[in-house]
Amino acid sequence: MEDPIVSVIVPVYNVEKYLERCIRSLQKQTLKQIEILLIDDGSTDGSGQLCDTLAKTDERIHVRHKKNAGQGLARNDGLFAAKGDYVLFVDSDDYIEPDTCLRLSRVMREQKADLCCFGYQIETPEGELFYRARLTADCYEGEAVRRRFALHFFGDDPKDEKLRGVSACMTMFRRSIIQEHGIRFPSEREFLSEDTIFNLDFCLYAQKAVVLPSYFYHYCQNPDSFSHAYRPDRFALTVVLCRTLFSYAARYGVEEETKNRIRMSLWVSLMECIKQETKRIGQVPLKTVRQRVKEFCDDPLTQDALNGLSAGEFPAKQRMFRMLLRRRMFLAVLFAAWLRNRQGL
Repeated sequence: MEDPIVSVIVPVYNVEKYLERCIRSLQKQTLKQIEILLIDDGSTDGSGQLCDTLAKTDERIHVRHKKNAGQGLARNDGLFAAKGDYVLFVDSDDYIEPDTCLRLSRVMREQKADLCCFGYQIETPEGELFYRARLTADCYEGEAVRRRFALHFFGDDPKDEKLRGVSACMTMFRRSIIQEHGIRFPSEREFLSEDTIFNLDFCLYAQKAVVLPSYFYHYCQNPDSFSHAYRPDRFALTVVLCRTLFSYAARYGVEEETKNRIRMSLWVSLMECIKQETKRIGQVPLKTVRQRVKEFCDDPLTQDALNGLSAGEFPAKQRMFRMLLRRRMFLAVLFAAWLRNRQGL
């Protein structure tokens, strides 16, 4: 096999239902000089065996089985093995368009870019379109990578539509920078978003970032995924992440530009925490759930977000939540969250 141009790293954990769809989308790539690194993170279903079966059909597929340690560390195993000029991360319950690797690697090579972000869409478990990112073609060089491009990794800005929701899976990276500076993912068991830390570490050394608005990535909502599962430590990890983001903002010299972005990151996670706590009503006493929400609200970072962000900076449907939380009407908050869960929001 020719030396790969692109290394595609796929962490695999209990996704037997979705895995073949993901791998077939990689095998159909119009760029043939790729390697597909499947990192089986201690799956307990048939995912690991399916990885081995698929590897027998394509010499570009390489499988590694390891003890379960989480998605971030599984990606690191892929990075140690990767040989391509560029690296692409794909989650095993998602899939990509056939021309993804060819077009992205061509843009990276022609423009001498260190990373390239691209468009994506979110699909429901039924395969229906839920959201499509609106990106604009752009290019950032030198300090503009850190002063302007990297801002979106700190969180969304209600006044800035650019690059919303772009993560490590919606970005192609130059591998030499990763290797030269030893950039790795932390565990999502230590940080709520391991992607964010990796991206910010990478951008410290990147000299050129390109944005390609074409839609390449299909993010498929999976109610059984780790990111959607109930986690009693979710809010605590949110606080850790936000405090870490403040330290990165100081390192980048963008404290003022990122202040509201970090507040919004906390708010988005807080909403998810409350929704997940609401789902426990009936399994645990209502007063227990109410106390948990009260503890979330009492945290200084929550108070900073509630008071620092104006009502106009919240999406219309979330302004009521802000008002209820500020007035400490926790039972009303739980009822509103219950309604959102019922509506699938």
